[in-house]
Amino acid sequence: MMRAMRNSAKYFLAVVIVAFIGTSFFLWGTGSGPGGGEAIATVNGEEIPLAAYQQAYRAYVDYFRQIYRERFDEELARRLRLSEQVINDLIQERLIRQRARREGIAVSDHDVRERIQAIPAFQENGRFSRDLYLRRLAQARLDPAAFEAEVRTELLQRKLETLIKQGVKVSETEVRHFWETRQERLRAAYLLVEAAPLEKGVQVTDPEIEAYYQDRQAEFRRPERRRIAYALLSGKDLPSPSVSDEEVAAYYREHPGEFERPKRIRVAHLLVRVPAVGGGEVEDKARAKAEAALGRIRAGADFGAVAKEVSEDPATARAGGELGWIGPGELVPAFEQVAFALKPGEVSPPVRTPFGYHLIRVLEVEEAQKTALKGAAAGIRAKLQAEKRARQLRARAEEAAEALRGAKAFAEEARRLGLAVREVGPLAKGDPVEGLGRVAEVEEAVFQLAVGGTSEFLETPQGYAIVRVLDRQEAHTPPLAAIRDDVSAALKRKKAAEQALEKARSLAQALARGEDPKALARREGVAAGETPFFSRSEPLPDRALAQAVGRAAFGLAVGGISEPVQDGPGVYVVKVLERQAPAPEGFAAARKELTRQLLEAKRAQAWQGWVQALRAQAKITINERLALPSS
Repeated sequence: MMRAMRNSAKYFLAVVIVAFIGTSFFLWGTGSGPGGGEAIATVNGEEIPLAAYQQAYRAYVDYFRQIYRERFDEELARRLRLSEQVINDLIQERLIRQRARREGIAVSDHDVRERIQAIPAFQENGRFSRDLYLRRLAQARLDPAAFEAEVRTELLQRKLETLIKQGVKVSETEVRHFWETRQERLRAAYLLVEAAPLEKGVQVTDPEIEAYYQDRQAEFRRPERRRIAYALLSGKDLPSPSVSDEEVAAYYREHPGEFERPKRIRVAHLLVRVPAVGGGEVEDKARAKAEAALGRIRAGADFGAVAKEVSEDPATARAGGELGWIGPGELVPAFEQVAFALKPGEVSPPVRTPFGYHLIRVLEVEEAQKTALKGAAAGIRAKLQAEKRARQLRARAEEAAEALRGAKAFAEEARRLGLAVREVGPLAKGDPVEGLGRVAEVEEAVFQLAVGGTSEFLETPQGYAIVRVLDRQEAHTPPLAAIRDDVSAALKRKKAAEQALEKARSLAQALARGEDPKALARREGVAAGETPFFSRSEPLPDRALAQAVGRAAFGLAVGGISEPVQDGPGVYVVKVLERQAPAPEGFAAARKELTRQLLEAKRAQAWQGWVQALRAQAKITINERLALPSS
């Protein structure tokens, strides 16, 4: 689960900077709740701090809010069993670390640096930027040392995975069976009993409604809500501070490194990629291809023309492999070490990096330079003004928060201080705050404060906000009288679904007796259809139909009738009309790719089996008292 979260392209600030990480990285923010020094679990004597669990849980919640948006609430979190998922991931991380230590497996500083520089989120125009790296970490409130420690942990796991997976093999028989299973085609008829039309005829009595309400109260539970007022202090409310020439000059003297530009080179490269799966043979072929390209260049061929033809870097191949200007620390170390040693016009022998084999050509060199005070003054002045404004704003926010904490009339005092005031709510967790949007620190304050309590000043994209809780509605299940229509509608849906299932069972029996699906559908007034031929590798284009019909049909012989399948709008009954075995000659063309797919699947199964065995042998205790969603 955590790997999928970290691979999400939609979740940048909290996720994309660690998109490559497979485990244990969603730990940021401030843990809440009592007992921050307690342990949520113990793994072979090693404690997992409660704070780590709370922070990871909040990250899961934030991630799922990105997916489900307004549909995400505490009830959905319980159904998704987020708390259990977080604890399991943290336990697995500890088990892997412990095993790596026992096996003497370690990761070097060089490996960590190389991996970080390869992360796209830290690159500008395809090159690593240290400034961007530090800026991204600051945005997500991550300490570079902690981040690099987590990168080390991830690389440690990858080393262990490689050791476990490298012994996995697949046989010709397995590949052929896999191919036949994927390529076999079938055609099916189906009947669909839709539940929605049945609701119109469903009758429910008052005793049934009352009983359903009593049995399903959690289904109708309303989350806690709070009404708040907040005062907002924006930077635009402050005048632009002055910065003297002496201050500019002092900054220039005290920060010489900011005005020194190190040596830069303009380079081009030709890349022959080496896949992660393939072994020594693939490695040798890639190197041989790079050496052949080098031979052509040394024989007089134009580097750019060869790069356009051979390079497997789509971002640069069209431009003859040109990467542009680079400085120290912007590329992976293996590449950079060779590139900065070349003279203009020189071409390197093949250089191995995590991406594959490179040929590197230096086009131009710019020696180190230093910007004079006159040229740097405008930038320094703007920076110092921004810093002064930020300090002034923070100081004023601190004064305002102190005044508002003791104020009986929050809005009146805020206006007296010249602050904009807004009253909003009632708000549930996850709701955006009008005028501020979704800000984790604001939500945390809103749901931690007592009624009448006032927060510290909270940083938001709009400025500093100070929040007072005006009113609180406890999480509750409304009385039946208030939601009788909702309960009645839910009960009708349940009864209609049961009727649809019962009718589908009778249709399945009729099909088993030999009745024609189309005639049966007309007589019983249900939907019916026949699919074209489809296979596991080429499913039906209608995804809902593919899920319901395909799931039932592949396990049946020709003429077989499925059990009722509840899916989407109702209940399906499926009959297989025809099956077609794949043409044997197609296997040869698909064999290589299917071998790769099957090998990857078996390796993943081997790794998961190894992790499960590791857990089965471990001594693990979980503090069930603390294993609750962090608020």
